[in-house]
Amino acid sequence: MSEPATEFVVRRILVALDASTQSLAALETAVALAVEMGAELEGLFVEDINLVRVAALPVARRIFYPSGTEEPLDTARMEHELKVQARRAQRSLALMAERSGIRWSFRVVRGKVSVEILAAASGSDLLTVGGSGWSLARKMQLGSTARNAAINAPKALLLVKQPLAANRPVMVVFDGSPPAEQALQAATRLVRDFRSRLTVFLVADSSRNTQALERQVGHLLKAKGVQARFRPVHTTDALHLADAVESEAGGLLVLARHYERLSEKAIQHLVRLVSNPVLLVR
Repeated sequence: MSEPATEFVVRRILVALDASTQSLAALETAVALAVEMGAELEGLFVEDINLVRVAALPVARRIFYPSGTEEPLDTARMEHELKVQARRAQRSLALMAERSGIRWSFRVVRGKVSVEILAAASGSDLLTVGGSGWSLARKMQLGSTARNAAINAPKALLLVKQPLAANRPVMVVFDGSPPAEQALQAATRLVRDFRSRLTVFLVADSSRNTQALERQVGHLLKAKGVQARFRPVHTTDALHLADAVESEAGGLLVLARHYERLSEKAIQHLVRLVSNPVLLVR
């Protein structure tokens, strides 16, 4: 017999900040969650040691797009720009957090970006990062920091490519496994906090199994007083799942890190494909 899913509790949210548009989208979404869940927000800016090292090379140049013009780059200039970016990130955090009335803090560290973010994440209940990166093949793809966090984050992870759309449903993928129950628990908490609707994608290989999953979800939700809309998905293909998710036109997608019917590779592919904010639950 599997253990019951534990309550999804978030008291401290860490948001990784940089100068990108996706970073600001991650901050907006983290603030929204902090407000509704009564959580404290910590902003982290990492001065990328690799950029500093590259700037120290005699041949280092900055190339401007689209003009193609270039200018020399040195350590002092790079360190100055990193400090400017950090101040901008702190101002954005302060403005959003104080406007929303939530507790916040901010710190700057120097090192390898992914290493420092993952190290800091161990002290929080939820890590939030911008998705970053673009692909002409299909919308936005994950940047290297987001990909690394999706695999190695020690606790729950929120990946944000676009800000959380207002008045959209919380969505969860469910296959009946214990990890899926944990994802459903988190989705239910978010539905209550955001006073939203719940859409459950039931991953099954037949109509009979879909009905069994629907009964299982109904039993789990009954005690929570939450109702759900069910959408059967008779495939484990990530592209098909992504199309189903995006047909809901926005909203937060909750996924378990592991499923019985979905491979880890399929989950990673699904996360890359969708433009929705994605909450990955351990």
